[in-house]
Parts: sequence; structure tokens; C-alpha cells
Amino acid sequence: MILLPRGNPVREKVNPGKINLPEALGKLQKGSFTGYLRFEAANGTGVIIFSSGKLISALYEEGSERLIAYDAIARIFELSLAGRMTLDIYKLSTELAMSIHALLHGDTLYKGQELKLIDIKSLLGKFKADKMSGCLRIYTDEKIALIFYKDGTPLGFFHDGSTDIETSADASMSVAKLPGAKIDVLSSGGADDIELADLMASADLSALWKKAQELLVKDKQSKQKVESRNREMAQKQRRIQLQSMLRTTAEKHIGRIGVQLVDKEMERHIPEEADWNEALLDKLLSDLSKAAKMVAGPKAIKAMLGEMQKSAKAIA
Repeated sequence: MILLPRGNPVREKVNPGKINLPEALGKLQKGSFTGYLRFEAANGTGVIIFSSGKLISALYEEGSERLIAYDAIARIFELSLAGRMTLDIYKLSTELAMSIHALLHGDTLYKGQELKLIDIKSLLGKFKADKMSGCLRIYTDEKIALIFYKDGTPLGFFHDGSTDIETSADASMSVAKLPGAKIDVLSSGGADDIELADLMASADLSALWKKAQELLVKDKQSKQKVESRNREMAQKQRRIQLQSMLRTTAEKHIGRIGVQLVDKEMERHIPEEADWNEALLDKLLSDLSKAAKMVAGPKAIKAMLGEMQKSAKAIA
């Protein structure tokens, strides 16, 4: 999971599968949007970052899988169209957007450490001594705060509701006081010095969207074929079970001739590959009863039909 504070919300809890994402991203581009889009799925998270209308970064993480750039966008499109994602859009300052970009494409030095077990003073001293650039991420299940560093010097804080890197530590450091607070140590790894390209300028996102739509259609068709095949197999098995039960019961009550009568009535009322229901079975048993009168007495026929109806319910 990609852990980031929420920033200043523009829109939240949007179903991205019900909108044309390439068009929506195009509007953010034309509006010189700066901020990030968070796509949340049950098992993964996608983030798309804009800076002054440029789509500078895309990342998708699910378990140990990590996709970037167009691969990440393609996966986000696929999961969105499948109805498996929610979208939140947050506005940020340019400096903060760039800092988050560097953070997401950097390295994780420590992850999920319990804050109460960490010597913060010693850790900050190491940041300064090694002139590290990156951030400390302090979080609980409900709140997240980031403390950014550049060449060992603290730049400021980012917490829920912020649009810029703040100098006041109160809101961010309050997270550290919460029960169960954890800390990650992240290095930008020089990612903040890389010249950024606009991913929307170098690729046709509409083509990625169309491909995702085609994959969704193929996936649905494949699932429908499997479901149809499973239904056919289940129907066939139900018919086999029904005929076997009817034959066994008929032979038990009226002898071998009963088996022949059952096969005949099955062929008439429930032919090969056909499914059956209560109405078809009632008609079959009615005609079987009439045919059985030529070879058996009323008592045997009644007992046979009663057992057949009871056993058929178990099969159904």
C-alpha cells in the first residue's frame, strides 16, 4: 500500500470506472492541475502525480508487484473499468508534488518500525551526518504525516489537509504520539534531481484506455464461456443422477421392465443434454405411471412414485 497524507481534497470516493479517465486527465492537464490522484483497490494502490498540468509520475503497487509510468497507468485503467477501484483527487503545491514524486520513486530504508522502539534523535543525526534526502513517514491506521529532508536538513511537514510543505510540526508530530504509531525511512535516491517528462505528451492514453476496455470485454466473454460450460456440465450431471435414480427405483419396485420404461420416458421428456425442472419431472412421472399399469399393481406404482419424488428433491 502507498501511504500518503490526503492533501486538500478536490473530489473523493469517485468511481473511476464510470468516467472516461483519459478525458478527465486531459482536463487536469489543461487546467494546469498540481496534485495527485489516488486509486484504491482491495489489494493495491495507484498514484498519478501532476505538476502544473504535467503528468510527471504514475505508480501502482500490489503486494510485491510495483509498476511505473505507462504500465502503472494501464493497470489503473484496467482495474478502474472492472469496477474495483475508488478515486480520490488532492491538490498540492508544486514543491510538495515534486517531493512526493521523489519519495515514491526512491528507496525504502526502513519500513513499519514501531516508533516507540526507535531512537529518533540518533536517526535524525544520521540523516544530517550522511546528508540524506528523503523523508520520515510516521503513521497509524488512520493518520499519516511526512517529514521531508534535503541533504540532511529538514524542509518541513506534510499531513492530512495540507497543500504545501509546512514549517509547523504540531499537526504532523501529533501522529507520533498516537498508540501504535510506526515509522518508515525513505530516501529519494536522487529522484528529485531527475528532469521530469510529461507522460501525457509521450503516449496516447486514449489508446491505453481502449486496450483496457478490450481486455475487459475479453475477460467477460471468457468468464461467460466458463460459466456456460459449467452450467452445461452441471445440467448433464443432474440428468445423469436423475436417470440413475429413476432406473434404480423402478427396478426395485416393478422389475427390469421398469428400467426400460424409465429410459423411454426420459428420452421423451428430458432428452440428452437437456436440463429438467419440477414440471418436466411431474409430466415424466405421470406418463411413467400410466405405462407401469401394464406390468405392476397400484400399490407398487404408488410406492415407486413416492420414492422417486422424494429422491428427486435431493438431486434438485
